[in-house]
Amino acid sequence: MNTPARIDASLARSLAGKVFEEETDAVVYVDREPRGPGTVSIGSEEVQVEHPALVVFRDEAPGANWMHDCTYALVDLETGEVVTTKAAERPPQFGLLPDSWVVAADPEERADLLPPDSNP
Repeated sequence: MNTPARIDASLARSLAGKVFEEETDAVVYVDREPRGPGTVSIGSEEVQVEHPALVVFRDEAPGANWMHDCTYALVDLETGEVVTTKAAERPPQFGLLPDSWVVAADPEERADLLPPDSNP
């Protein structure tokens, strides 16, 4: 099975919005580039998925430097179910995220891992 192409931002946000309970001091991002099937890296761990999945990242300390609490999740694109969640200590990469990532939830407008005006 092939991994599907980048998905629509509104669908990605909808799927990511079901993963974590809203926290006022956290920002949730989702990558619109599906991963899998097969081995998928989330944080420092690898997970096996049967279907393509989206990576969801909750930044629990927006504005903090490199090492801080965060949580990753994988959402199955076929079922919409959360495959797994994993606590971690760093964002997906140092600096800004690639343009495939969008903000899924940002109740206090603290998102700082995407360039300004880049959130479709």
